[in-house]
Amino acid sequence: MRNGRMIIRRNLAKDRFTVPKTQAGTNRVIHLIKPAIDALRSQMALTRLSKEHIIDVHLREFGRTEKQKCTFVFQPEVSAKVKNYGDHFTVDSIRQMWDAAVKRAGIRHRKSYQSRHTYACWSLTAGANPAFIANQMGHADAQMVFQVYGKWMSENNNAQVTLLNTQLSEFAPTMPHNEAMKS
Repeated sequence: MRNGRMIIRRNLAKDRFTVPKTQAGTNRVIHLIKPAIDALRSQMALTRLSKEHIIDVHLREFGRTEKQKCTFVFQPEVSAKVKNYGDHFTVDSIRQMWDAAVKRAGIRHRKSYQSRHTYACWSLTAGANPAFIANQMGHADAQMVFQVYGKWMSENNNAQVTLLNTQLSEFAPTMPHNEAMKS
């Protein structure tokens, strides 16, 4: 994490590390908002000096792997309730922690993956550029954002009109309406 940005180089899927599945590029740069930066910095204070691990990363070409070094920001030994933990969380352990957190918060159950949808909708509602949102989410262009999330945002139309009235009235030049302009 540098300058509020994080580079995504690998995913954990089905208990194996893979390169990101994205049309926008293999290594994706995520621009973090302040609450995410603060949370990651707090966590990194606990794990920053932890040992480096060598992991096998499965590449896009079938059967090819490469060894990569990494230090995990989130580590089981920091929060483990049992003694038999590995070097990193598994997909199942992340799901279990998510489910427990949702239950503790007293909110309706939803899968952690749905937080992507929340991010997209909240970002659109806040007025973020759809192309920026698409890039953040790993899409090649904004088309997916328009198709999937745009239809959910129609209740925001009045806010859009207010936004346009505010923004355009501040910089749009007024047109002269006197008789001299008619000739």
